[in-house]
Amino acid sequence: MEISGETTVCVLLGYPVAHSASPRMHNAAFAAMGLDWVYIPWAVRPEVFLKALDALREIENFGGANVTIPHKEAAFAALNELSPDALHIGAVNTIVPRGRILVGHNTDGEGFVTSLREEAGEEPRGKRVGLIGAGGGAKAVAYALARAEAAELAIFSRSQDRARSLASHLRRLFGNLEVLALGLQDIEPDRLRRIDVLINTTPVGMKPSDLALFDYKMLPESVLVCDLIYRPSETPLLASARSRGCRVLNGTGMLLYQGAQAFELWTGEKAPVPVMREALARGEGA
Repeated sequence: MEISGETTVCVLLGYPVAHSASPRMHNAAFAAMGLDWVYIPWAVRPEVFLKALDALREIENFGGANVTIPHKEAAFAALNELSPDALHIGAVNTIVPRGRILVGHNTDGEGFVTSLREEAGEEPRGKRVGLIGAGGGAKAVAYALARAEAAELAIFSRSQDRARSLASHLRRLFGNLEVLALGLQDIEPDRLRRIDVLINTTPVGMKPSDLALFDYKMLPESVLVCDLIYRPSETPLLASARSRGCRVLNGTGMLLYQGAQAFELWTGEKAPVPVMREALARGEGA
């Protein structure tokens, strides 16, 4: 990869970002398409995030950005314009520049639903879903599942205020959707037996020191257990679920498909999904 003064630069805004596989994936895609583009991770502390956005508005060879934890909701509040999906979700994971105007999009939810269909062979329509967390990732996944006609969403969160707020928002958008706002203490055997798909949208499980979200021994083998985390490739939640006979899905597919949509928004070109998938596979376990 040769970088010059004419190279278009894309960035990942998050804190931390050292674990991210997005640079490998996007740089492989740019190279495969013969584009003079580069993607780099920027570790941006929350207290200076708005300053980072201001800087991007002034950079002439800025091509776009991804936004990850903990900035997705801050980006939603700070950007000049929002796509319909980002507006309904209340969080941004992709930024597209239009001159000095930064437009916020959200490809996370559709990325997850595509992964659910393509990687796990699971169609969301009519499914009863348990969602752990109520932050930016949860909002995107919940919105996409509701649009895909899931029958029920049970939102489990440490902050029941946030769970109730998300539930109320979804009820306004999707009148036929049954939505429950619950606490982590409500994850118990009878509730789990009612769920077809359980999804962890929190960062719990990224670090070995993280405490379990609930007693994983309660998982019934009938549930498909998903984790938006892709590194480690198997979190304690997924390892426990697998040991109990559950089907499992990690966050690699979601990373792939949300990244492909972001690539297309930035470049106007069809994303080389097989190349991006191979780049992610090369980095597994690294």
